[in-house]
Amino acid sequence: MRVAEVDVTVVVPVYNTMPYLTRTLDSLVAQSIGPDRMHVVAVDDGSTDGSGEELERYAAAHPGLFTVLHQENSGGPAGPCNRGLAAAEGRYVYFLGADDYLGDEALERMVDRADAWGSDVLCGRMVGVEDRHVAQRLYREDVEDLPFPDRTLVFAVSNTKLFRRSMLLEHGIRYPLDLKVGSDQPFTIEAMLRARRISVLASYECYYAVKRADSANISYSSTWRMRLADIGTIMGHVAELTGPGPVRDDILVRHFSSELAKLLDRDFPELPPAEQEELVAGLRTLADRYYTDRIDSGLRVLPRVRFHHLRAGRVDRLREMVGLGDADRRLVVGGERLRILYPGHGAGEVPDHAFDALVESPRTLLHQAVGEARLSWDGPVLRLEAPSVLHASSALHVRVVLTRTEERVGRPLLRRARPDVPHPAAGEVSIAADGTLTWSRDLTSRLPDDGTPRCWELRVQVDLGEHTYAAPVLAAPVPPHHVVRGARTYTLEVVPDPDGRALLTCVADAG
Repeated sequence: MRVAEVDVTVVVPVYNTMPYLTRTLDSLVAQSIGPDRMHVVAVDDGSTDGSGEELERYAAAHPGLFTVLHQENSGGPAGPCNRGLAAAEGRYVYFLGADDYLGDEALERMVDRADAWGSDVLCGRMVGVEDRHVAQRLYREDVEDLPFPDRTLVFAVSNTKLFRRSMLLEHGIRYPLDLKVGSDQPFTIEAMLRARRISVLASYECYYAVKRADSANISYSSTWRMRLADIGTIMGHVAELTGPGPVRDDILVRHFSSELAKLLDRDFPELPPAEQEELVAGLRTLADRYYTDRIDSGLRVLPRVRFHHLRAGRVDRLREMVGLGDADRRLVVGGERLRILYPGHGAGEVPDHAFDALVESPRTLLHQAVGEARLSWDGPVLRLEAPSVLHASSALHVRVVLTRTEERVGRPLLRRARPDVPHPAAGEVSIAADGTLTWSRDLTSRLPDDGTPRCWELRVQVDLGEHTYAAPVLAAPVPPHHVVRGARTYTLEVVPDPDGRALLTCVADAG
């Protein structure tokens, strides 16, 4: 037993994680904070692959750094985490998966920053390894004080954070034992609800989350029934902590838009009809219990529409929506609203407001709305045809413009065009029922009288309320085309820049 309190105790629940465990332990030994400021409690949950022996080997090689506890298998990480927490001695506690590993300076940086900021919970930057996806929205920048339930935080409720131990003890925060998967969510959510300050350390990669080659991480190996039951249990814990109201809704929107939506998107299509009915019945029970207008408005359009069908028991409609993706939608731009229509819109089963893009980023949606264009010449007329996901009714709010750049012909093309004030496009945009966007423009009036070389970028501009969103036209090269105007011959050529953006160059002969 240590006499002096250390800065941080790292709790590592372990069950059959060889050979990944060795890298995990190496990353702890390598911590720049040093063995005098840290303590590791590793709880072997009945491993049978040599993980327990590996823990003892490291404990023997590094006296005083590791405390190794052995127990019979408990069936999940909650019990080992609670036992490790009970044995913790540090001012802070940090939980590390036995598949994963830390950056060399992770503990030192997190402890020092939490001390400086007075953080009760600190989220160190977490990245994925071996195709493990970890969303990075939370880690755009260091944040001293981030309120919960902030939308970025509700999508980052794993326990891979630094917790002030006195706060956990004061409120008796422990892992619930009724969950096989996701027991860290109620623990982390309660800690963040109780915390006086939650901070984000984004400027250093603290935690490397590994997807095992055998996909044996517990979150990857569970069945849909197990996941549905555990998600329902998690939601029940949240409901007990918060009660009905905006706070509960702002936390549970995560489960409807993520875990429950994935059951519909990934599991439902692969199930036989009887199991599809069973899954929908289970999801409908949770929706009847927790779904609110506030949660509805916090969802993206596709999962929102699916939940409307689910709540009405329209299993056949859900089957028809299997596999729908970005290519199946149509964006409707008009006035202040951006709508995303999917097949089945207009049948009267789902209210029109369900198709309003309340959560999706208009900039991202509109930037991706038009695909690679085919450009061609008809005399001095430049013609454009491009696939798009725009609805035909959006044509009045869409323009194609030529924007002057600061580029001069003969120099390397700019990677990103620097626009001057764009001239209005002559000719109208038209959009067919299949989304094909067409536009043409006679460029005679744009030919420079003085023969000075010109370079323009082609852009698609979309008006949405008071905002205008612009996206570059992407196109393959177009062979040079010659236009005679007066005594001059002009050579017009479309050349993509390194990003594929269509740049139109104009060079006049000596005249």
